Amino acid sequence: MNQIVNYDYKEFLKKLRERYLKKRKSGDKNKPIAVWIQDDIYRDFNIGKSLTIILRTEGCYYAKEGGCLMCSYLMDSSPEKITAENIINQFNYAIEKYKEKINNLKDFSVKIFTSGSFLDDREVSKEARDYIFKKLSEFDNLKEIAIESRPEFIDEDKLNEIRKYIDINVEIGVGIESFNEEIREKAINKGITNEQIIRVIELAKNYNVGIKAYLLIKPLFITEKEAIEDAIYSANKCIELGCSRISFCPATVHKGSVMEYFWSKNQYRPPFLWSVVEILREVKENNPNALIMCDTSGIGSERGTHNLYGCKCNKLIKEKLEKFTLTQDLSILDIECECKNIWEAYIEVENKNIVPLGDERKLL
Repeated sequence: MNQIVNYDYKEFLKKLRERYLKKRKSGDKNKPIAVWIQDDIYRDFNIGKSLTIILRTEGCYYAKEGGCLMCSYLMDSSPEKITAENIINQFNYAIEKYKEKINNLKDFSVKIFTSGSFLDDREVSKEARDYIFKKLSEFDNLKEIAIESRPEFIDEDKLNEIRKYIDINVEIGVGIESFNEEIREKAINKGITNEQIIRVIELAKNYNVGIKAYLLIKPLFITEKEAIEDAIYSANKCIELGCSRISFCPATVHKGSVMEYFWSKNQYRPPFLWSVVEILREVKENNPNALIMCDTSGIGSERGTHNLYGCKCNKLIKEKLEKFTLTQDLSILDIECECKNIWEAYIEVENKNIVPLGDERKLL
């Protein structure tokens, strides 16, 4: 792997974050940011419905300190204090909105997300979590529950807290991003270690709780080829360690992020969709019994993962990726388009023309 840029972006990112946070707008503290029902795949590979709830919280503590170089989810957080009562009201609003639909389903899953970590007491208090888990335990047709958290908040107390009420499948999504610590620290600024990740995976096994690994495809400062290799290696490693599923997140350029700064100067390009297809194919072929997913948010847009901008294959591949996630059928990814030759040439030229230059690198 070529040398990653060696520069401290933490202070730069903190100032950038502070400037953008001034633009945050207050929302209804008693309603979630969003709630919807969609098709989804369970851990047993059956297809069902999932109710997704994005709670309005005060946001990720780590992002407030600077955070990850590609992320701006903090912009969705509340600039005002959010109480346990507010969180409970948001949850009740979401359940009530879809109560009739979920009551008529044979089974369903619930995904509860925030702008950070559901298990961080500063975002969602124990009082609110206990209420939510208790209410969810009352649904006889609830099959799975999914939440998200940074690894520092996943401990025995929190896992016992969950299992006090919930005896069905539970998954905690963790932003592992990459299993290469140099990439995770210098190209993402994630602030976690492989040691922390391994500890959490092993601890969760003791409570029969799955760890869903979120893996970022193409962080800053690495080539397209390196991004492909890193995603494949990281997924194989997470599966080997016992993660319950892999969720690939092809990079999208968020407003107010360091990634946007470089993208705006034509020094970063989101990954090609051909790279995503190759990654999924390779990982699934190596791990046929693993559950492999791919987020399609932003795909086909200028800021999102795309092949040639405006090429008709962008929409087609996005649809294929969504179908693959639901079915796990690799044959769905048998796709061809003339622009694939451009992707192959791009990788070849990029790897010939990117050279180390001190602690930086540039296109010749």
